[in-house]
Amino acid sequence: MPPPIPPPVPRLSDVARAAGTSPITASRALRAPDQVAPATRARVEAAARALGYVPNLLAGALASARTHTVGVLVPTIASSIFAATINGLTSVLEEAGFAILLAQSGYDPAREARGLAALLGHRPEGVVCIGAPLSPASAAMLAAARRAGTAVVETWEIPDAPIGAAVGFDNHAVGRAVAAHFAAAGRRRLVFAGGTDPRAAARSAGFAAGARDAGLPAPARLRLPVPAAMDNATEACRTDPRLATADAVFAATDIHAMGLLTGFRALGRAVPDAVAVVGLGDLDLARHTQPALSSVRIDGDAIGRRAAALILEGGGDPPPRIDLGFTLIARASG
Repeated sequence: MPPPIPPPVPRLSDVARAAGTSPITASRALRAPDQVAPATRARVEAAARALGYVPNLLAGALASARTHTVGVLVPTIASSIFAATINGLTSVLEEAGFAILLAQSGYDPAREARGLAALLGHRPEGVVCIGAPLSPASAAMLAAARRAGTAVVETWEIPDAPIGAAVGFDNHAVGRAVAAHFAAAGRRRLVFAGGTDPRAAARSAGFAAGARDAGLPAPARLRLPVPAAMDNATEACRTDPRLATADAVFAATDIHAMGLLTGFRALGRAVPDAVAVVGLGDLDLARHTQPALSSVRIDGDAIGRRAAALILEGGGDPPPRIDLGFTLIARASG
């Protein structure tokens, strides 16, 4: 028996016929509803719903050079640390009628370049990167896209020479602030625990600089796999001797910090009496760990909303570098 013939895809002319209007009026009712009488608009919208009609946005893009899409390149969606930024982005852009195309780099420069090429192939009107590009190839693609009119916004850091606009915070200053916090509490044997991505590297460098300013020994640098996972940090407590002697640890993310809390508890190292722990991200769970986790609060939602506003403005002229700052929230973990 031959396979069943699929039903035809509803066309705009079908919607117009069902609503008793011309195709031009039906198109205007769906794309510019304020220009159509409310009764007519209601008939067209009802017909579109009944038929399951979806506007062909690509056809409109070819005619108007607008795709109403924004590409978002994110290191990972496996960790919740970037979720607030993506939520802020989508809440603003979707309200403005834009669709989001998402790609993950997995902290891998080659994968990032492939994902970015796929995003740009859809001719988005803007690209938002969480972090600066990891490779010259990605940077070159973004620069070329910006020259062609695509708005580009880098977030979660503020590069000295961003490709377009930048919205984020100073990762180096975060590290300095945490080191000063530990020094004020009398801690001396410091460890930085985190991945090798550029943002973690900047936090580690700032942490070392802050320790040096306070007259403390140079912090140890414990490298953990990315994306962040609690198990990796917990296992490091058991296997890395530097964590056995540290009296303060700055973890590059709350995920790693929570893993450290678990690992220290298993070893009988009391937090914060024997060792203090500070994370980054101030995730909701940070307030409910035992003990409650001290963390650097980043307003990810505000970063996303500001980045979205810049995309809607075409990237800004000239493209701004916006520092939204951070707040160190001291809780029971030290």
